Amino acid sequence: MTEPTTAYRLSTVLATLLLGLMAGFFFAFWVDVAPAMAQLDAQGYVTTQQWINKVVRNIPFGIAYFGSTFFAAVPAAFAVANRQWRAAFAWAALAIAYFTGVFWFTRNVNIPINEAMALWNPAAAPADWAQQRDVWNEANAQRTGVAVACFLVALVLMAFPSLGARITPQHAAADA
Repeated sequence: MTEPTTAYRLSTVLATLLLGLMAGFFFAFWVDVAPAMAQLDAQGYVTTQQWINKVVRNIPFGIAYFGSTFFAAVPAAFAVANRQWRAAFAWAALAIAYFTGVFWFTRNVNIPINEAMALWNPAAAPADWAQQRDVWNEANAQRTGVAVACFLVALVLMAFPSLGARITPQHAAADA
């Protein structure tokens, strides 16, 4: 087995850090913010959610949100370059799971609700505002589960680089 390259190790640290930040963000919203907001009336809920959606569009969040999606794939690329096929497969699978279960899911479920809600008049919320809130919260719970699972997998892959040992003909025979 060869030692992983410095670039590979650094990419695993960066990917894991960003995945952890996003898992924590979604988790905090799921366990604290959403239950608190469920106690609000329509006007309070819509006003609060509109402000959250305005404030969340900032550089640190953008770096973590888009970076976690992009940088989850970087260790896979370094692993391929170093012919560490198991690590490449593991990081690629993690990146695909995160992209589909968090990034794509958010883009197709949470963001359309956010965009519709941005147009609502808080003093005259639509009749189905609570149903939209519940759909958004359920989607957030689902992406939280995926984000947390991806973060945990990244921690394991980062902590145990030997999981991505180089596969050479002699290793392939031993692995069979």
